[in-house]
Amino acid sequence: MLDRLQANGAYSDLKIVCGSDKYLVHKNIICPQSDFFRTACRPNTFKEGQTGVINIPASPGRNDDFFTRPISIEDFDWDLDAETTKSVKLMIHYFYHHDYLEQETSPELRKLVHYNTKARKGLLAEHSRMYAMGEKYGIPGLKTLAATKFRKTMTYFNHAGLTAGIIIAYKSTPEADKQLRDVVLDGVDSYRVLYLEDAEIQQIISSIPDLAYDINDDIVIR
Repeated sequence: MLDRLQANGAYSDLKIVCGSDKYLVHKNIICPQSDFFRTACRPNTFKEGQTGVINIPASPGRNDDFFTRPISIEDFDWDLDAETTKSVKLMIHYFYHHDYLEQETSPELRKLVHYNTKARKGLLAEHSRMYAMGEKYGIPGLKTLAATKFRKTMTYFNHAGLTAGIIIAYKSTPEADKQLRDVVLDGVDSYRVLYLEDAEIQQIISSIPDLAYDINDDIVIR
């Protein structure tokens, strides 16, 4: 039922505009799930609540040339690496399906070994990106789902996008938000012997003080 409502926009009472994309959505579906949209849609409080239109400025993200270069934490840019037109589309999809990238994260595909931590394009980066969207827009369910998908993806040894996923996880969330950070820490710790020989992983760890501290703290506790 909900997927059909999203597909045809029937009975929509809110429009979300993101670049050239326009989404006809329903307040009674998205507002209970999101602090941001619940607040924005209050009548007589914000312009969006009166006009029924919410604009989300977002870019298509990085171009293909960017993915050929070595990764660096200094490259992180919220508008290019986290909130893109694709992540906005997936967020809206989540509101109606309580899932995202269903085919790409199916059990069959998760089991395909893909050890490539250097790939900026990968499921781990996508999950970190969606967690960041859940944090910004106040969507607890999306954050929990993204963290769960991140853990399951690593469990099946699919590490594509790990370095980008680590950077997004630590650069787009507050220090007190440990849900995804703990999952990242557990994943890095589980494969610590393998990662000792991965210069890029070691460089990323050393360039993120919070992550380096968490790893050292975890070692001390053990």
